[in-house]
Amino acid sequence: MGDRTLENATISDASNDSIMTTDPKTITRRSALGLLAAGAAGYAAFGPERRRLRRDGRVVLDYWEKWTSHEAAAMQTVVDRFNESQSAIFVNYLTMGGIDQKAKVAIAAGDPPDVLGLWNRNLPFFSQCGAIMPLDGLRDYGIDESTYAKAVGPLVFRGGRQLAAPSTPSSIALYYNKAIFREVGLDPDAPPRTIEAFDEAIDRLTILDGDGNVERAGFLPTDPGWWSWCWGGFFGGHLYDERTGRATVDSAPNIAGYDWFQSFPKRWGLDKLRRFQGAPIDNPSPYRNFFSGRLATTIQGPWLPKFMDMELGPGVFDYGACPFPVPAALADQPPYGPIEADILVIPTGARNPEASLEFIAFTQRPENIETLCAGHAKPSPLATSSEGFIRDHPNTAVAVHEEILQSPNAYTTPWITGWAEFGMALGAGLDQIWNLKSPSAAGPLGEVQIEAEAILQREQERRQRRNQPDPWESA
Repeated sequence: MGDRTLENATISDASNDSIMTTDPKTITRRSALGLLAAGAAGYAAFGPERRRLRRDGRVVLDYWEKWTSHEAAAMQTVVDRFNESQSAIFVNYLTMGGIDQKAKVAIAAGDPPDVLGLWNRNLPFFSQCGAIMPLDGLRDYGIDESTYAKAVGPLVFRGGRQLAAPSTPSSIALYYNKAIFREVGLDPDAPPRTIEAFDEAIDRLTILDGDGNVERAGFLPTDPGWWSWCWGGFFGGHLYDERTGRATVDSAPNIAGYDWFQSFPKRWGLDKLRRFQGAPIDNPSPYRNFFSGRLATTIQGPWLPKFMDMELGPGVFDYGACPFPVPAALADQPPYGPIEADILVIPTGARNPEASLEFIAFTQRPENIETLCAGHAKPSPLATSSEGFIRDHPNTAVAVHEEILQSPNAYTTPWITGWAEFGMALGAGLDQIWNLKSPSAAGPLGEVQIEAEAILQREQERRQRRNQPDPWESA
């Protein structure tokens, strides 16, 4: 049900009835997506797909999404509810890989889906290029920025306009093995709140053999290594200043955060950590070190317990979670933590934007968004959650993730169209830091700062050529 792909989906997915067609909409496109024209030319050679109706007169909406397995199935439940709730619109739900690139080509060719599932990091590019329609019409359904958790609203609103709707958000927290905490005399109900206390706990949780090789690591910032941009944020840093459009990579808080990141190869030795992380284990799971007890704590998202149950069996692993520790000077503030979100947008050129908006509004109803998020084992993006959602959630620590989503100190990737290039530059700097090519993070981050400023300058020049606004004008 949820594992269908674009390649094997056919028109028959839309209905058991046959399909009638009407004339396609006439679509005028600006040159903002010119960089995609080469790919779009091949797509357009087949001609845009014509507007489709079922024989019973229901408008067919094509909804492209990126999920598979239980995540796809959770949205299928919501789609089925919508299709059963009314008789005017039928949503044809398709899942696929590489969705952002496929969407760019389809939009540039003038034949986009009616609803598109992306990530919040895609929104700056799609918005600036005019590739999506604002969702301000959601106000007619009682939806505005106050509908959402404090940290979620800024992910999808810009300059007072709603550009996207959140589907499933994530906040990143510290997960820990309660059994190992008890083993070393740590209270599993009082996890460390400060970096200083966490460093002490890491030492107690770590086991070294007689040669100093790591047999169990208390924590490793490179396992799994998915949020390499996050470490300065726990120390109060930011990579980018939206008010000025300037990079702030080499700020003092960022240097402190990445010095802490570098403390791990300094603490145990780079070669010993490489042996630990490269040890042959007959398990391809990215969670294997934590699930096997080789790693006592880990930085992870709210989906982790879902995979615990899938890989180890329901209720086998005794885990806890808390906001990631911060320096003592920040410990009395609301929690710090990275956040992300899957989002829904209406592409420019969609055949039935009013019907698309009606479906998106349906997904934002509390009962539907909670069904979807529980199916993903994620928190709700809404300002408030029902008691049943928290009580019955597959992640017993979901309240921790919701606390981060409500925090003014939650943070995400910069609102820039060139984040992929910016992130690659940061990654190159982190390689130098982790591999001890520099005694401190200051030098590599200074180099990244210079490269990031050049990336932002090129972005600004492109905006000027295309007569596009600077992003901080709508911040």
